[in-house]
Amino acid sequence: MKSVTLMLVAAFALSACQSASDIGTNLDTWSFSRTGGTVFTSPFQVTTKQLHFDTGELFGKDIVLEGDVEYFGASFTHLLLADKEGKMLVVTTNLTDTYKEFGETKAARIRVLGRLERGKKGLPYLMARAVDTISSTTR
Repeated sequence: MKSVTLMLVAAFALSACQSASDIGTNLDTWSFSRTGGTVFTSPFQVTTKQLHFDTGELFGKDIVLEGDVEYFGASFTHLLLADKEGKMLVVTTNLTDTYKEFGETKAARIRVLGRLERGKKGLPYLMARAVDTISSTTR
């Protein structure tokens, strides 16, 4: 596994003019969407309750949120993710081909890797970078 990771890092480093942190971020995003884990970073696994009661420690940091998709927004630009403790808005505009990932699912349990942001009134939302589908029910 280490040799494969090193080969991927070398390939990205030689093929793109990006900083090392961008390569690590891109590799973590790809890894999370395929395997549900990251290679270079260790994001926090949190609940919606922890996000709503956060006093600023998680703001701007990478986190993982797991829950059931309750609602898809117009053109799949956002979704409402719910767990047993609450609900959270997840903005999916940074995801590539989001409509393909969720298009055939009716009720999905997913894990989202993203960055915690604050809206106009200070309410938290999650800016998604990658999604790992745990289970789904087709229509």
